[in-house]
Amino acid sequence: MSLPNDPWPPLSYPDFADTHHLLHLGLQAIGKLKLKEPFQPQWSGIPLWIGSRGLTTGPISYASGAYEVSVDLVSHETICATSWGNSGRFKLASMSVAEFVERIFDLLHQAGIDVSINLMPQEIPNPIPFNQDKAPRFYDPMMANSWWRILLSTQRVMQAFRGFFQGKTQPVCLMWGTLDIRDVFYSGKPASPGANTDYIRRNAMNAELIEMGWWDGNAAYPRAAFYSFTYPQPAGIEDAEVSPPSARWNPDMSEFILDYDDLRKSKDPDGDLLSFFRSTFKAGFERANWDPDLMGNGRPD
Repeated sequence: MSLPNDPWPPLSYPDFADTHHLLHLGLQAIGKLKLKEPFQPQWSGIPLWIGSRGLTTGPISYASGAYEVSVDLVSHETICATSWGNSGRFKLASMSVAEFVERIFDLLHQAGIDVSINLMPQEIPNPIPFNQDKAPRFYDPMMANSWWRILLSTQRVMQAFRGFFQGKTQPVCLMWGTLDIRDVFYSGKPASPGANTDYIRRNAMNAELIEMGWWDGNAAYPRAAFYSFTYPQPAGIEDAEVSPPSARWNPDMSEFILDYDDLRKSKDPDGDLLSFFRSTFKAGFERANWDPDLMGNGRPD
């Protein structure tokens, strides 16, 4: 059982799958609202932010003011608040994706916000429009809260790790397309994802980067895990020695993996996660021949 103050609570993907699906698609619909804002390189303007009670869009410009949509995973409700004083909310509970998204737009309309989104989900296999996803989905509030607490703990460790880097970064965030928290570092050099790459990837992978993060699993890899990869992938990175001992290279995903359950077994989870970020960053940085000046006066190890 998950304890309320456990920073690294248990999370089983098979048990969480229904709640994951409902949150993932609902958060995609919420995240798509940010696409109305001016484009920022590498999609840096569209993520959701992880806060002290859940996730939020942050302010979204509308007319002469702004509105914000938050998913509170302590009280389990979705909230819309505006700069002109309107607010509304609804309880998170078992429902279909179609109902979740309909309730989101009911909140917006009640607040006087007239917006629309593309109803087709992104970055998931076999997508169907939000309004056609009518299968009932079980919402487990305890597991949803555990998922958010893992995001919060991961963000804390990422912020402790990233201070040495002198180059371009983005704030630690939740990418709603793939539903993972990520921290990303750029070398300052462009990269080419290829002419046949889809629109999302063309605008996300057009620069050299090292990315690390955490996701709660999927059908192809049904367990939560931390990941780290360097793009473009430098030769020999799969042979790098990384830590902690349970971390490994996954050839199917072409990235380093540290299973979440392995981290939970550690006597020092924060220390082991820092070690994973440091060692995998070093492996990519050195093999991709990034400029040493990007380290500033600090070191990742």
